[in-house]
Amino acid sequence: MTLIPRSIPLINDPHVVHALAARWRRTRTLLLLSAGVLPVAIGIVCVVLAGMTSAGQRVMPWWTAIPAVAAAACAWALLSWLRRNGLSDPHSWLPATTLMTGAQLVLGVLPGSGIALRLSPGAAIAVKALCAAGVLGAGSASALARMAHRSLLATPVLELGSTAFPLVLAGGGSRVVIGTDRVDWTTRTGSRVDAGVSFARIDRVTAQANAIVLHTASGSWTVPVSDPATASALLRRRVEWWEERRNATAEREERRYRDLVGLLAAVNGEATRGGVSVTVDSNGVTTGISLSPDVRDLDPDVLAARLMACVHKARSDARRQVEDLVLDHAAAKAIH
Repeated sequence: MTLIPRSIPLINDPHVVHALAARWRRTRTLLLLSAGVLPVAIGIVCVVLAGMTSAGQRVMPWWTAIPAVAAAACAWALLSWLRRNGLSDPHSWLPATTLMTGAQLVLGVLPGSGIALRLSPGAAIAVKALCAAGVLGAGSASALARMAHRSLLATPVLELGSTAFPLVLAGGGSRVVIGTDRVDWTTRTGSRVDAGVSFARIDRVTAQANAIVLHTASGSWTVPVSDPATASALLRRRVEWWEERRNATAEREERRYRDLVGLLAAVNGEATRGGVSVTVDSNGVTTGISLSPDVRDLDPDVLAARLMACVHKARSDARRQVEDLVLDHAAAKAIH
């Protein structure tokens, strides 16, 4: 399984994928180095330090392996986070990488070096070299994570509006964050103001001198920005992308609902007992009764009891089928 996909993730538009391909290749390389190669290398450094503590000793103390295990766990946590949900938020690459590689230093490299120096004083030069390599690796990982973020988002292009990446536009006395379903901003002209509006409320976006205007049904918001043309174009593109996704989701839900209705309409509960067969629909309404010749000699009360028992059992069968269909529908909706 590829840690980071070769094509930019969370995008289905071939034009956007092609337009951002070169930018993503640079970002992917830097991210692989910062969140993959270097943290793993730091973990290897800790393993080597742990191995050096056993030199010349018959039995390696178990506690000397703790720094190596801690460093490996941090590297694994960073890789797992990146694979699961880290790719969708480039702004978290630097803090996450700094946190995990810093934890590798504090929990792995530094204590591992101290233990190695104490138990293997003859290898002091090698231990110090490994410690320096670990510190250098952690610093390089943070620097590369910053470069990966800048490579992808530092210079906004219109195609980034059709992605799920949060876009941050700073300047003009404000900081604007364009998310996946809303836009938030902080202005510092005079007193600080924090505000935001969801895409569902935005009717249109216009550009003015040094500001963009968000027109909603309840009024207009004026947000100062350093480049109104770029900011308004990105925001309009992101709103269009959000509307396309919302419409696609609505269409998918409508199709799934129609499929569910069709499956419910086809539900038939059945029950048979002593020559009496009953079928009911999804609403529990009896749709068929079949009596075999064996019931001709039955007492009417016995026949009625068998008939009612079959009706109850058929309704129970239909209800179980309906519940299974509804639960499957809900589970599929939760996955999507």
